[in-house]
Amino acid sequence: MNTIKRFFTNDSIMLVLVLINTGIIFISGFSANHSGILLIADSVFTMLFLLEAAVKIQDKGFAHYWSDGWNRFDFIIVLLAVPSCLNIFGLDTPGTGVLLSLRTLRAFKSFRLLKFVPNIDNLVNGLKLAFKASFIVSFGLGVLLLVVSIATTFLFGSSAPQYFGNPALSVYSIFRLFTIEGWYDMPEAIASQSGSAMAVVARIYFSVLLFFGGIIGMSLVNSIFVDAMAADNNDEVLKKLSQLERKLDNLQKTEDKDSFDK
Repeated sequence: MNTIKRFFTNDSIMLVLVLINTGIIFISGFSANHSGILLIADSVFTMLFLLEAAVKIQDKGFAHYWSDGWNRFDFIIVLLAVPSCLNIFGLDTPGTGVLLSLRTLRAFKSFRLLKFVPNIDNLVNGLKLAFKASFIVSFGLGVLLLVVSIATTFLFGSSAPQYFGNPALSVYSIFRLFTIEGWYDMPEAIASQSGSAMAVVARIYFSVLLFFGGIIGMSLVNSIFVDAMAADNNDEVLKKLSQLERKLDNLQKTEDKDSFDK
């Protein structure tokens, strides 16, 4: 039992299993009809990962196991992949074909590689702070995107239905415009289906959107995000400098006391 426990709680061993399983999933993707051997091997890895979770839960208790974010992520991914094993036992139930595709989610377990990245906790904390700092601006940009998309659907939906045929399609097209992705194709498509006056209006309209949404809006979000990441790093540096100053002050006080005693 101790051997099994050491095996499934060894991060290096489990990482190798994750990488091998990812390779099997990658290879199986080259064929629409999955090989029986690959399907069996894939299911074996699913059972191994499920057993890993069971061993860790028994060792530390469910509450302690679930308190770790990585464990929660692993457990959910493996649980979603379990139905894909039904075909191995001939249990072809309704919806199994859909559930079978969920086994590819186990490839995301390769993200456990991130645990080996130096200072990954600092990076994750910095990302959290950056998302919080840029949330308000991102929300405002999202509202602008939604309103403009609805208006553009009514304005140019009939002239360029491939871009603005409905509000959902317009959201995607305007988002592409904000990222400066082929933005000039949209006004040109409208111009080719409209008169000269509407063509001028379309070019001015999308140029203004590009300036305020793409250049100013997206740049503002990016700058706040990067600034928050840098500020977090600066806080860490200032904290270390403060600790160093306290140590130097204590050392100076000790030296002064020794000199006074002499």
